[in-house]
Amino acid sequence: MEEKTIAILIDGDNISPQYAEYIKSEAQHLGRIKISRLYGSISSPTVKAWYRVMPEQGITPMLQISYANGKSIADQALTIDAMDILHSGDVDMICLVSSDSDFTKLVYRIKEDGITVIGMGEKKTSQSLVNACDEFRLLDLIYNNDLKSQNQNKQDNAQQSEKNETVEVAEDTPINVPKLEAVLKAIKGYLDNDWENLAGVGTYLSKRLPGFDSRIYGYRNISELIREHENLFDLKTELAEDKVHQVVYVKNKRKNNSNKKKKTTNS
Repeated sequence: MEEKTIAILIDGDNISPQYAEYIKSEAQHLGRIKISRLYGSISSPTVKAWYRVMPEQGITPMLQISYANGKSIADQALTIDAMDILHSGDVDMICLVSSDSDFTKLVYRIKEDGITVIGMGEKKTSQSLVNACDEFRLLDLIYNNDLKSQNQNKQDNAQQSEKNETVEVAEDTPINVPKLEAVLKAIKGYLDNDWENLAGVGTYLSKRLPGFDSRIYGYRNISELIREHENLFDLKTELAEDKVHQVVYVKNKRKNNSNKKKKTTNS
């Protein structure tokens, strides 16, 4: 399968450089980064904080001058470049890194031409922008969960406490981050008695529940989330057709009918 090419467009006026490594890592999991640019005003303190990070992460600065009333035109520059990239046909996917809902219409326009849009931003992002993107990564929740995992031991009680705390954080956000119970319900509704590819389940959740990310609930990935709920789901691993990679499958756990059989026998 041919690797997808990606363009990363960062709204530097509104995104902290502390997320730089996470932005690049998330994009690299999706394909090959072909374009990586940061837009912002040369006078913005947030943009200035990016100066050291951009060379380290291979980001090209696209800095703008404020022409009137100190208002930045960086958003316009990002939009123009996004449309140029769209019409060039050079990429399969655009990663828009911003929490600004003003980009919502741009996302819909890009998708009209069949280009996938992966959004990345903070929990303050409006639901309209989250819903517009094909998938959306909450950088601050991912960042905070990563810090917690580095500082906590792996005792069961500590892990459970971390998951509970993470859900509480999500309740106060503008984004309607789904509760874990809603995620499990969605998975059960998607599955039936047949085995389904676990990757397909993850894709379904991203589309069905905008803002979904296993790490928000304290799990490293969808596989770990489902394995932690073995009372609800069955998992199996098989060798892929290439005889090299492994594929994980999942289905709803069947209810135990042993009691019914006993009653039938006794009657």
